[in-house]
Amino acid sequence: MIPKLQSREEMAQSEKLTREFDRLQQLIDALNSKDIPEGIAATITQQLAPLHNTGIPASQYGAQLKKTRGAILKLVKKQLKLVPQKHYQKLWMALGTTTLGLPFGVVYALMLKNFAFLGLGMPVGIGVGIAIGTKLDKQAKAEGRQLDIE
Repeated sequence: MIPKLQSREEMAQSEKLTREFDRLQQLIDALNSKDIPEGIAATITQQLAPLHNTGIPASQYGAQLKKTRGAILKLVKKQLKLVPQKHYQKLWMALGTTTLGLPFGVVYALMLKNFAFLGLGMPVGIGVGIAIGTKLDKQAKAEGRQLDIE
């Protein structure tokens, strides 16, 4: 069981800090709802330990929350294959745009000998990327590898 974070006084004054705190707290809640091995739970608890230090200034605390959230997501993706909702959709949209959309646009522009059509491949790449990513997200959900966060 991963312990919850302790709220801080500065959070009432900063909406951005509150949002980052809530996002990390939602991740902790989502992980606690899954069956996490003790070793990984202990590692996550160690990563959360510096956030309990009240000596961190509010300006650095928000960055530390974001950094810790990213490290935890990376750890659970690598070790447990757990991903947030729409993870693959976002990943494949970018991949489809760069690996399929740009080359398609270049080929199309060369065929027409008009580089005004260079951007025509982008929607194709985005569409293909979203389709592949959505399929992988549905598969992750069916296998129980999807966290209830976005």
